[in-house]
Amino acid sequence: MCKIEIPDHPLQLLIQTIDCKLSLYQGDQCVFVHCPLRSLHPGPIKYSQLMASLLIANNGFLNSVKFSLLSSGSQKRINYDWSFNLGDTALELDIFDGQSNQQNIVVLCRRHVSCFDGSGAIKWQIKLESVGMAMCTYRNLLAPDYQSIRLIIGTADEQLLIFNEDKLAWTCSISKPAFILKVCTFTKVFENVITMLAPDGRLCVGWLGTEPTIYKVPDTKMNDYNEKIEYWKSLELKIKESGGGILEKNKKISGISIDFLVGAKEKRTIEHNAANNVPFLNLEIVFGGLENVTKLHVNIKSELATPNRQIVLNVPESKSSSSLLVPFYVGNSKMPKNATIQIAAHCFHSQISGMKSFDLPFDLMFGETTVDRNSKYKITIDTDASVIPVNQLFSEFSSENTQAIGFHIHGYESSSNVSIFAANKSNRYRIQSENASLLQFAAKELVNRIDKIVKNVQIGSTVPFEYISKNVEELQERMSIKKKEQKIIDCRMKEVRAIELLSLDMAKSGNFTSLAQIDMLFDKSYRELLDSMENLAKNDGCIEENKNCLASLFQLASDISKYNKCDTIINENFFTFTDQNLRDRLTWAAGTDRGNEMKLIEKLCEHTTTKNRHEMQKIEEENEGEE
Repeated sequence: MCKIEIPDHPLQLLIQTIDCKLSLYQGDQCVFVHCPLRSLHPGPIKYSQLMASLLIANNGFLNSVKFSLLSSGSQKRINYDWSFNLGDTALELDIFDGQSNQQNIVVLCRRHVSCFDGSGAIKWQIKLESVGMAMCTYRNLLAPDYQSIRLIIGTADEQLLIFNEDKLAWTCSISKPAFILKVCTFTKVFENVITMLAPDGRLCVGWLGTEPTIYKVPDTKMNDYNEKIEYWKSLELKIKESGGGILEKNKKISGISIDFLVGAKEKRTIEHNAANNVPFLNLEIVFGGLENVTKLHVNIKSELATPNRQIVLNVPESKSSSSLLVPFYVGNSKMPKNATIQIAAHCFHSQISGMKSFDLPFDLMFGETTVDRNSKYKITIDTDASVIPVNQLFSEFSSENTQAIGFHIHGYESSSNVSIFAANKSNRYRIQSENASLLQFAAKELVNRIDKIVKNVQIGSTVPFEYISKNVEELQERMSIKKKEQKIIDCRMKEVRAIELLSLDMAKSGNFTSLAQIDMLFDKSYRELLDSMENLAKNDGCIEENKNCLASLFQLASDISKYNKCDTIINENFFTFTDQNLRDRLTWAAGTDRGNEMKLIEKLCEHTTTKNRHEMQKIEEENEGEE
C-alpha cells in the first residue's frame, strides 16, 4: 500500500493485492481496479510526486510507470518507463528527496541495499552479511550534511545497522528482530525516537543506548609511559595519605530496594486491554537506594494485565527513592493462571538492579460463583488438624456455606470455575476445576490460608500423575501433527515453485495457450499453502497452551512434593526456558533414558533431599537403640 498525494486533490490510497492487482481508493470509494501486473509475487510500491510515477518492486524487479497510465482506466498492457533487475526479493522501498529536487530511490532486499536516481541508474549498493528485514530512511537536520541519505536497517540476527548513505556509522543489538522500523516524534520529550515492531506484535519505542558521536574511535596518539608511571605513583601516594578515604567514597553500591503498598480494589476499569466488567487494584511500587540515579527502567512480568509492562521512571536529583502507581486487572487477551507479579528495576548509568515478586489479592483475580461438583479435574489436600470452614478461610467473600465455595476468574465465567469443598469427618479439602491450569494456584492459596490459621499443620497430597500423563500425550500428539503440517507446507511450496518455473518458461517462449490452466493451478496450490500455514499456526497455539498447562501441573507436583517432605527438580520453569523437547529434558534431569516420559516424571517426583534422608536414617537408628 502507498499514499497518492497530488496537489489540489484529496488523499488517495493505492493497494496491491496478493495476486498483484492494483486498486485505487479515495476514502472508502474504489476509483479503479487495474488488471494484474506481469508478476507472480507482490512487492513494495511507492508513488513519486516529483516524477508523477509509481515505483513497483515486484518479482525481484524495480519498475517505474507513469501514474497517468494507471489512472486512465485502460486495461491494456502496461509499458514501464524503465526496469532494473534487483537479483533478490525486495522488502522495503523508499524515496528520499536530495539536492536540486533530485529524488533517490532506496530499495532494501534480503541481501543488499541499492540506491537509484530518478532514471533508474544505480548510485551505490550495500552488501548485507545477514538477512535484512526492515528499513527506515530519515534526515538529520542538525548535521552539516543533512541532505545525505541516512538509513536504519534491521536484520534477522537482531541487529540495527545505521548508515550514512553507503557508509556504516553505527551498529547495535536489539532484543527481537524488527519487522517494521520508523523514526517518529510524539511529543517534545519523545523526539526522533526509533520505533520498532517485532513479528510477535511487540512495539518498542526508544533511543539508542549509546551516542555514536561520543563513542567513536579515538584519534591515534603516542603514549608517554614514563609520564603515566609518575601519574600512577602520585595517585597511589594520595590514596595512602588519605587513609583509604577515596576508596571509602567509591565503595560498592548496594542494589535497589523494592516495596509494595496495596491500594483499595476498585469496581471497574476502563483500560483498553481489560476484560468486561472486571475490578482493578492500584499497586504502589516504592523504589529505594536511588542515589545518583536519574532514570530507572522498570519491567513488569505478570499473568494479570496492566497498561504498560515496560516503564521508564524519572527520579528527581534530590531524592533517593521514588514510587510508581500501577493498576492490575484481568486482561481480555489471555486468561491468567496465577496472581504473582515480578518487578525488575535497573539503572543503566550506575548498573544497579533490583528484583522482587509479590502476590496480588486473591479476589482481584477471582469472583464468587455457584459450586460445581461435576468438574473434571480434582485434587485432595489432607491435614492433621480439624477442618476450617471455607467461608472463614475466604472471609473476603460473602458466602455463608461452611463446607463449599465456588470461584470464577473475572471476565471468564464459562471456563474458569474453581470449587473448594471441606470434609469434616476426614479432615480433607477437595479442589475441583474444569481447567487443570488453575489447580496449582487454588491449592497454593488454600494451603497458605490454612497455614496462617493453624500453626505447624501437617499437609499432604497425591501428585496428579494422570493429569500430567494426559497433557503429555496431547503435547506429543500436537508435536507429531506439527511435523506433518510442516511436511505438507514443504510440498505445497515445491508445487508453487514448480508452477512459477513453468510460468517463466512460458513467458520466455511466448506460448500462452495454457495460461488459464496454469493460473487456476497456481491459485489452487497457493490457497492450499495458505490453509496449511493457518493450520500450523493454530496447532502452534495449542502446543503453547499445552506447555503452559504442563508447567502449572509441574509446579503443582513440586508443591505437593514439598508438602510430603520431598524435593524435586521439576517445577513450572522446568520445560519453559529451554529449546529441548520434553524427553531430552527429562532424561537429562533423571540421568537415564530408560522408560517413557511418565516413568521419568514419576522417578523425579520420588527423589528426596539429602537432609530428609539423613533425618530418616537418624530416626531408624534411634528406634534400633530403643529396642
